Amino acid sequence: MRLRPLVALVSAGLLLNTSAFANMDNFRFSGFASVVAGTVVDGDGYWARLPDAGGQYTSGIEFEPESLLGLQGRYAATTKLSLTAQVVMRGANDFDPDLEWFYASYQINPDTSLMVGRYRLPVYHFSEYMDIGIAYPWLRVPTDAYSLAVTNIQGASLSHSVDWEIGVTQLRLYAGQQDTRPNKLLTTIEQYKTGQIYNQQGQFIGVQDLLAEKDYKDLVGVVADTHIDWFNVRLSYLKGNEQYRLYGPADQGRPLIAGGEWTGTRFFDVSLVAELGYAMLMAEFNDYKDIYRSWFVSGVYRIDEWSLYAYATQFESDLRFIAPGGISAGTESPVSGSVDDEYHSIGVGFRYNINPRTAVKFEVINFEDHGDAAVFVDEDQDGETSAVAVSAALQLTF
Repeated sequence: MRLRPLVALVSAGLLLNTSAFANMDNFRFSGFASVVAGTVVDGDGYWARLPDAGGQYTSGIEFEPESLLGLQGRYAATTKLSLTAQVVMRGANDFDPDLEWFYASYQINPDTSLMVGRYRLPVYHFSEYMDIGIAYPWLRVPTDAYSLAVTNIQGASLSHSVDWEIGVTQLRLYAGQQDTRPNKLLTTIEQYKTGQIYNQQGQFIGVQDLLAEKDYKDLVGVVADTHIDWFNVRLSYLKGNEQYRLYGPADQGRPLIAGGEWTGTRFFDVSLVAELGYAMLMAEFNDYKDIYRSWFVSGVYRIDEWSLYAYATQFESDLRFIAPGGISAGTESPVSGSVDDEYHSIGVGFRYNINPRTAVKFEVINFEDHGDAAVFVDEDQDGETSAVAVSAALQLTF
């Protein structure tokens, strides 16, 4: 058994074995879960693309693509020093346990803390809560705008809170690196973008055995999250270096197809939230240098235990390679060609709170693909992979 799954499995066993901590008053166990059922009612398939390339729906009612279980343990060694570990088991990965977070934190003073280890990369408004469905109103975070190919980072983070009379600002400075080998999200994107396989009758039978990796180093980021009464603005900036590599099939010895050079990278994100009585309005925009731009806007109306919501998203890449008409039409100029990836979604749904820790949700999403590259299964091979999907979920924390 590989070391990483073994460590994760042992960690999960320790977290579940509460008797092991029966005499440890400084240990706190918590967890979260989502049971999600989804189906496609129109189109060839829908792919939510959340962490680890999960959320693929093609036919029938499917439960595994977005269902997950997370277990977290926190041990307070002193009043200032603590150790946190988080294991997540995703249906998209056959519920294999994965040790996603493992870090030590030190409370320097009431306003300042230091964190060292492996933790969630804090680039988005809901970065640290993407897997915890009960933390936000939607069934899932709007994935067109939450699609960075790295979700965790190994490094250090310094946080400081500033109270300035009319509001509070949480400042965070962090640095680190992360290797993703393979990168599951980019691997799946490349397989459906350039490696779909069809039989002589034109039926989709699978994807090519492509493999993508991406390494990140010299990452330095800053976050400024400000709350002023009913208004919240969050600014995030990240820069560093990245290396992308795309390999061919294993039976060919995994030849390098593209990439291999280190390039500078920059990612900027801004979110705005207004809490107006029973209503919440939110908008988030991000820009990934030379890669893509994306955004979403959403409105939520709360009535007692019910929340009704709607949102719209947009994603547009800077990449130009696939010719109009999809991969079957060939390639085009990477400079003057049309955009490979351009799509948007409109979603509506509701949430009902069974209790403060448990909610059920229902959502209908309409995904429209207008780029040249296929986003998911493309039965007619025209490059457009639009779909309508319906999902329901039970989400909770414990």
